[in-house]
Amino acid sequence: MSMQESFVALIQNATEAEDRVYPQIAPDDVARPYIVYQCVTVNSENVLSGRSGLINTRLQVDVYASTYAQAQQIAQAVDALMVTWPFQNVPILAQDIFESDVKLHRVMTDFSIWHY
Repeated sequence: MSMQESFVALIQNATEAEDRVYPQIAPDDVARPYIVYQCVTVNSENVLSGRSGLINTRLQVDVYASTYAQAQQIAQAVDALMVTWPFQNVPILAQDIFESDVKLHRVMTDFSIWHY
């Protein structure tokens, strides 16, 4: 199972977003709340003898909800789930955004994840 598949299995149906977890972009007219994730960067760890096989991925997780409180609550639930995940990770950035075009509250969190 890939790191991304493992991530989806971890958070799918574990928050108020239920099974609405999508790579890169959500479908049109999706029910709210929902989660979108994407790899921002993927870097191989190199040593003097070549690649170690260890990879560092920066994964961006965006929670979209109709209310600020709900977006915050789901983002906190995702953060708590990430602590239990077997892949070593740390949150490195979080930002609250209001998407005025679609009138949605968004909490964006980036995680640095080490994996093989």
